Amino acid sequence: MKISQLNLTNFRNHTRYKISLDGNTTLITGRNGAGKTNILEAIHLLSGARSQRTKYDRDLIQFDKTFCTISGDVTKTDDVENLELQIVASPTFENAAVKKAKINKVPKTIAALTGVFSTVLFSPEDINIITGPPSDRRKFLDSVLSVASREYKKALDAYTKALRQRNKLLEQILETGKGRDQLDYWTTQILKDGKYIQESRQKLIDFFNTKINSKISKVNGHKAINYDKNLISEERLDKYSDREVFAKSTLVGPHRDDIKILSDAKDIAEFGSRGQQREAMLGIRMCQIDFFEDAKKEKPVLLLDDIFSEFDKAHREMVMDIIYDYQTIITDTEVPDFMARNIQIIQLA
Repeated sequence: MKISQLNLTNFRNHTRYKISLDGNTTLITGRNGAGKTNILEAIHLLSGARSQRTKYDRDLIQFDKTFCTISGDVTKTDDVENLELQIVASPTFENAAVKKAKINKVPKTIAALTGVFSTVLFSPEDINIITGPPSDRRKFLDSVLSVASREYKKALDAYTKALRQRNKLLEQILETGKGRDQLDYWTTQILKDGKYIQESRQKLIDFFNTKINSKISKVNGHKAINYDKNLISEERLDKYSDREVFAKSTLVGPHRDDIKILSDAKDIAEFGSRGQQREAMLGIRMCQIDFFEDAKKEKPVLLLDDIFSEFDKAHREMVMDIIYDYQTIITDTEVPDFMARNIQIIQLA
């Protein structure tokens, strides 16, 4: 799987920008603020992933513009597809925007675009997955599984919608005493999709646990990922039913899951050094590469956003050992001394 062409219109700081990629290793260099990270973000968005850098899709649109467009030519085996994602700002609500997708110029749903093209993004912000709130770790799991499986994305969207409706109903029951007769319907919906989500997350974490210690050095401890599952079941929902009404919120389910990354059974977020945390996330990203290859039967495109300054020599060599097996697009302020010179270099002004 490779991307050969990328076109940006009104995306971040790129009003009109077009690049051709040679299909192997590309290094994008330039000063800070030139838009190097924005290019990787755009490629990542074409895979159906969400931006890790912004809360609202509206913020991806260049200031004073009403839309932005990302399009790219993607090769899968012998087939070339043109993928397009457009984000249109709402004229009514300040932070709202609508996403539109096309495949080979034919309008499609966003769900249809998701997973056609796979990317794995390495960035300095990866460490926030370990140190940030549980919602960041759930978003990470969901982003990996949604790109790997359209069925997962469909279940996640349905669960999110049903959960929102169920919470509104719980609030109505508390305030008016009415609506209990409708609760069973939404409970059935979140049970069906919630079980599937948790089963899928468990399989992903099991896969990572079989791989992670072969990806990184064991000098800093044996790594494991613990799934702190807030198990969804009919019995647990019954048990918490009264408390849910008073809380006006569903207290059971995958929206309350968490994961912990452990080193010798100790939580890295609490007891690990920054170096251990970076190493663990490097291992997890490498596991993600294998997971996409296993699920999609295609090699993902690797996106490395200014990560070499974050790693020591041993970890840089670990990354360099894998990048030439994949199409890899790298950003840096200059050409690193340790990088081969027979690569495509794109200089941003």
